[in-house]
Amino acid sequence: MNIASVSDLRQLATGLDHPEGIALAPDGMIWCGGEAGQIYRIDPSSSRVAEIANTGGFILGVCIDGAGYVYACSLAEEAIVARIDPATGSVTPYCTTANGLPLETPNWAAFASDGTLWLTDSGTEVLDVCNGRLIRIPPGGGDGAVVPIPALHFPNGLCVNAEGQPFFVETLTPRLSTILDGTVVVLADLPNHSPDGLALCADGSFLVACYYPFRILHVPREGGSFRVVLDDPTGIHMPMPTNVAFFGANLDTLAIASLGGQVVNAIEIGVSGAPLQYPTFAV
Repeated sequence: MNIASVSDLRQLATGLDHPEGIALAPDGMIWCGGEAGQIYRIDPSSSRVAEIANTGGFILGVCIDGAGYVYACSLAEEAIVARIDPATGSVTPYCTTANGLPLETPNWAAFASDGTLWLTDSGTEVLDVCNGRLIRIPPGGGDGAVVPIPALHFPNGLCVNAEGQPFFVETLTPRLSTILDGTVVVLADLPNHSPDGLALCADGSFLVACYYPFRILHVPREGGSFRVVLDDPTGIHMPMPTNVAFFGANLDTLAIASLGGQVVNAIEIGVSGAPLQYPTFAV
């Protein structure tokens, strides 16, 4: 994999309201959110941006199903995972509770091939409180099931492989983990970083976007050590890179959402992404 330079970044889309989550749709469009509830669609071939909907709440993670519906983690008076019709912009709740209790901080969601929507519910940002949860939302939505594991320390970015295995980062105890046989297994500790976003590469390795310092890390498939593959020490070119998504015909270009700015950047770093899961549901 290349060690890239911020000079290699190019602007994919501008004029966005502090985008945090970002995801690729089956038709090649890119979707992201804004801090005032905006749901944006980006055409990567033209860089055209359209606001398709508004949930009324700060948008964290987004993901897409096989029919192009957008699922957005939305923080407003009520914290929900919202479902957005890409044609009409209509917004409906997809999940509002887990184990019968309200969601606190739904942060990132990713589909497994069977239609299960894995969700990180981060909990509080209070440093000495650990109350984050990993949740499985059944196909079609509704009450989620909290995975019976010890509380997590602000679980954040999440991805799911083709076999349905979830991987996630925790921000406040910085590390990358997975679930094996119902147990949390730490793959890599990420000291002195605040990991936020996670993407799975085609070779089974991982890219981690860090809220601070402003970096993209690469973690090998087997875990262990990591290396910095993109660094912005000034914070000018890539402020607060919260999430990343692979796009393009060969999934070999990386889109980077920067919460600290109004831009989605793109770059090639010599690695391709793993295909996402796009289940389809009856509407």
